[in-house]
Amino acid sequence: MKHFVTPEDTAWSEQLAENTGSDAMPFAPAVVTRGRTVWLSGATAYPLVHAHPHDEAELRVPAGIAEQTRACLDNLAVALRAAGGTTRDIVKVTIFNTDMDAQDEVNEVYAEFFGTHRPARSHVGVHRLVGPELKIEIEAVAVLDDEAA
Repeated sequence: MKHFVTPEDTAWSEQLAENTGSDAMPFAPAVVTRGRTVWLSGATAYPLVHAHPHDEAELRVPAGIAEQTRACLDNLAVALRAAGGTTRDIVKVTIFNTDMDAQDEVNEVYAEFFGTHRPARSHVGVHRLVGPELKIEIEAVAVLDDEAA
């Protein structure tokens, strides 16, 4: 059994300041599967829920990779909270980065975000992301505690 976390879920109204509706999104930001595994879609510095097709006015992002990394991680945390978890439930992270020379900046923000928690991680250099101004995208997998069930 799968539970797709969508903007209609009650948790979304509490987690997101603005709800553009699930019809605007061609994917679910999080899916919870049997076994309490949460599959978090790749997050960028774009607003977590935004119009599709894209509205350029809505998609302004910070220029720096550190600020974009922070926005990605914050977006993942929002989706994970809506699915009933916390960042300490994350077991695997995959980072897609268009500027591998800036990975030290990414690692600094990543370390601030996770603190002493150290999920498994892959950091992959890519040519381009969904928007030409985007430098980074981060996806994750989390396993919720049985106590949270």
